Amino acid sequence: MRVRIVTDSSTNIPDAYLERLDIIEAPAVVNFGQESFLYKVELSLEDFYRRLESSDRLPTTAGPPPQQFAEAFQRAADEGAEHIIAVTVSSRVSGTYDNAVVAAEHAPVPVTVWDALHISMAAGWQTIAAAEMVQDGVGAEAILARLAALRARTHLTFSPANLKYVVASGRVPRLRGAIGDLLNIKPVMLTQDGWLEPVAQVRTQRRAQETMIDLMVAALGDAPARLAVGHCNVPDQVEAFFEEARARINVKEHVIFNPGMLAALGGPGLLGLACHPVEES
Repeated sequence: MRVRIVTDSSTNIPDAYLERLDIIEAPAVVNFGQESFLYKVELSLEDFYRRLESSDRLPTTAGPPPQQFAEAFQRAADEGAEHIIAVTVSSRVSGTYDNAVVAAEHAPVPVTVWDALHISMAAGWQTIAAAEMVQDGVGAEAILARLAALRARTHLTFSPANLKYVVASGRVPRLRGAIGDLLNIKPVMLTQDGWLEPVAQVRTQRRAQETMIDLMVAALGDAPARLAVGHCNVPDQVEAFFEEARARINVKEHVIFNPGMLAALGGPGLLGLACHPVEES
């Protein structure tokens, strides 16, 4: 049975992986006021940040609508897929999973929608692993079983430059009404059971970066790992952050990426890490 992997652009998978692993990506939606754009289709990364900087209102985001998933599923079927696995960001912070389920009900071939219970590249690494298994000839049932094990060992942490965007997004209720901007508090966030949770509040960006690396070291130990280092438009900071992480984490493979629309949640200046341990060859 030919399996194909579909995901949504909120998983932030770099284009090189999408192309090499033949992953179909359904575009998420970015709203600036009354204007809506399909991310990466109607709105480039550069245009997103340009609008973010000039807009007097914070943008909102939404997962791909059912129609976008329906088109992705149809394309996969037209290209020979007999079973589709759709990997989405966490259903607990996004409607993406539900939209994929709606589209799956009318898909031309069976679709299993996989809730990554993570956002950004923590969901992206799961998608990549699923697509690699497809290329290795692994069947759908075995892929899903392995994804369950991988999801439990995947970790994500991030720290926004300030609290304004996180509070405004409404996706982290425990931070609603926080006055961190006034106090120069920088929260450090984790995904836990699919939710975005603040786990630390520090005073400086330097301490936030150290805390994020501490969290990943505690989760990984000495195991070789895949590491994704994300930044929202601060390329001058991300290389040094990666080098500090690599000095303490046994990095087998890494990517440095700009998550773009995630800046609607964390704002420009966000830094984050997503990783999971891998078995050595």
